[in-house]
Amino acid sequence: SISRLSPSGSVSPVFSTDPLLPMGICQTKDGGLLVTLRDTKSNPFQPNSDSRRLVRHVTLTGDVIHEYEYQEDGQTRLFTVPMRVTQNSNTDICAINVKSETCSELVILSFSGSLKSVYPEQNIKDNSFFLSDVVCDSYSHIILSERSNSSLHLLSSEGKFIRYLLTKIQVNQPQQCL
Repeated sequence: SISRLSPSGSVSPVFSTDPLLPMGICQTKDGGLLVTLRDTKSNPFQPNSDSRRLVRHVTLTGDVIHEYEYQEDGQTRLFTVPMRVTQNSNTDICAINVKSETCSELVILSFSGSLKSVYPEQNIKDNSFFLSDVVCDSYSHIILSERSNSSLHLLSSEGKFIRYLLTKIQVNQPQQCL
């Protein structure tokens, strides 16, 4: 479920996500929430036809505005295990999709739900590219922490690599972007 933490420290439930498990959450530019969700009944990295893996746009009270689960063909899944999510100032949705225990990617969707890009653009050959967090700056740049290669990546709002902000010389297995 999604709960609210008050300034005084009290926790109050706001809405339930049952039977789905929330994995990540962020506030949207329109004042709602984006919540990454997955079912718990199927293998995390081998979704079947009954599996649910999605990003849900909801109001602050949990009313569903939009669900992002499939590409425009209505059959191709967008996510294996959606984890972290954020929205840039262009209102694009940036979600980390975990494909295995050692490999993940960034999925960028337009707010209407169409797939804009995936980073990295191709599969990593050694299958060890693990993104652990995503944030966006005021210019809509995307900043990713990559745990496996100890680096912070700076991407354009379209998901194109610009440069490394930090590498293993400066940081060791970053978990979160600040």
